[in-house]
Amino acid sequence: MKDSVIIDTYALVKNNQGGKLRSLIRSSVLDVLSLKHSILGNDEFLKKPRIQFLYFHHIFKDEVKNFEKLLAYLSKDHFFISHSEAVDRLLTDRIDKPYIAWSSDDGIQNNMLAAKALNKYGASCCFYVNPASIGLTEFTQIKSFSNDKLDMPPVAFLNWKEVELLQSQGHEIGNHTYKHDMVSQMTQEQFEEDFLKADEILTQKCGPIKHFAYTYGRFENFTKPAFEFVMKNGYESCISASRGCHTNGKGKLDKNKVFLRRDQIIADWKLSHIKHFLIKGVQELDYNTNFLPNSLA
Repeated sequence: MKDSVIIDTYALVKNNQGGKLRSLIRSSVLDVLSLKHSILGNDEFLKKPRIQFLYFHHIFKDEVKNFEKLLAYLSKDHFFISHSEAVDRLLTDRIDKPYIAWSSDDGIQNNMLAAKALNKYGASCCFYVNPASIGLTEFTQIKSFSNDKLDMPPVAFLNWKEVELLQSQGHEIGNHTYKHDMVSQMTQEQFEEDFLKADEILTQKCGPIKHFAYTYGRFENFTKPAFEFVMKNGYESCISASRGCHTNGKGKLDKNKVFLRRDQIIADWKLSHIKHFLIKGVQELDYNTNFLPNSLA
């Protein structure tokens, strides 16, 4: 691969990242687990009323076909709702159907392909972006951000006109920190400065911002003081990238105590593998997953 090439297919991403043996082992294990679900008829779990937040980082041009297959499959038994509606339904105890809310992290330019596919199914998405990467055109800057922040080969990023277009199509924009630094490696003062800088820019460009997704997504990548600061600043939700879905059934929830989970989707994966993670989330559905984990308490 040439040093100055912007990657536009997931095949090139995989070639660049290597790890073929690990990928083969992972795929074989998921094949077995997926077969078990099929034998046991576990697809029925997916009809259970719940809110399941699904997110992706990219939909490259060679992933579009699989992504549309996934959307077609999920649309049969699920209702696609916006991120804001999903949060509101959880908080107000109105989970009467199997709901899915889509989101995407990092502001990669091929999110426009994702939006085009989502629009076909009337599905809204919350695109979490880093203002520092929006509109980058200089290759050295693109490469640096892609490699250092996203662990990716050079990929194109959205510009502000495309962000505006996404909003005009009914999608939401969320705060994903200013330049994709890991929150747990910042001091609280550094986090607050970063968060407010991102919020100010996004508000100027997009209007009021309601939702925050912290970077890297594991519980250990975040802190309780950071969570409290986000909610103190009037946000409606704070979301992780740790797997799990949501239920309620016990009345209204205090938004300042709710900590959301999401399931990652890579469109290149087999549909049966994606179904495994969705089914697993439903099987492990627990009211207590609505709140901060003990590790952050």
